Amino acid sequence: MCYSTHLLRHLRQTIGQNIHRLRVQQKLTLSKLARTTGISERLLDHYELGKNEINLMALLRIACALKVEVSALLQ
Repeated sequence: MCYSTHLLRHLRQTIGQNIHRLRVQQKLTLSKLARTTGISERLLDHYELGKNEINLMALLRIACALKVEVSALLQ
């Protein structure tokens, strides 16, 4: 099955909003999350803004750093 560009954009935005919400709730800066995950601040910022597609390993590292299940980032 082929996914539409609109659906993929929506998924990127949902994941980004969830990362941002959880990071702020936990009072983590982008800098701290970057150090914890090994992902650059710039790339994390792009994920939060829905500008970049996130790969599975990055998703796992972010979920682990935020102490949530991956599913919490996808909902």
